[in-house]
Amino acid sequence: MKNILAVVAIAFVFIGCTAKLQTDVEPYVTMHENGKQTVKVHFVGVNDQRTTKIATTIYNKGEAYKQYPLSANVKTWYEEAFMRELKNADMLGLKKASNITVLVNIKSIEAKYKRYSIDKKNMTANVKLELVIEKDGMIVTSNININQSTYKPMILDAGGFESIINESMKDSVSRTVSILIKKIKG
Repeated sequence: MKNILAVVAIAFVFIGCTAKLQTDVEPYVTMHENGKQTVKVHFVGVNDQRTTKIATTIYNKGEAYKQYPLSANVKTWYEEAFMRELKNADMLGLKKASNITVLVNIKSIEAKYKRYSIDKKNMTANVKLELVIEKDGMIVTSNININQSTYKPMILDAGGFESIINESMKDSVSRTVSILIKKIKG
C-alpha cells in the first residue's frame, strides 16, 4: 500500500511539474480561401503594436488567476503567414512592380477563460489587426477584428488555449487578405 501511495504521489508531482507556461502557436498553413489575383502588392511587413505580450488569461471570480505569453514570435509568425497567403493568391510583387504597398499592424491578441463559469461561452478569443494600404499616394486603413468563443469544461495551463488562439490567428490572416483584395479592386 505504501508503494502505491508513493507512486501516486510521484505521478502528481510529475504532472504538476509539466504544466505548460506558454500557449503554442502552430505554423501557418495557407487556407486557400483567396483565389488567384492579377494585382501585385509590395508587402512591407508587420508591426507588433500590442501593449502586452500576455495573450492568454485564466480568470477566477473576475480576477486574473494565471497569464501566459505565446510561444512564437508573433511579428515573425504573421510576416510568414501573410507572405504565404499573398504568394498563394499570386499577389506578392516587388516594390518596383507595384504601386500598392501593404503593411499590417498587430493591435492585440488575447484569449480569456472564466474558471467555474457555467456560461456556454466561457472561453473567448479576440485578434485585432490593422491593414494599411497605400495606393497611388492615398492611404486606406481597415480594422480587422476576429472574435471567437467556445465552452471548455476545464483548463489547467496555457495548452488549453491553443486551439482557439491558433484558429483566431489563422482566420485573421485569411480575412485580412480577403479585405485587401476587396479594397484594391474596389
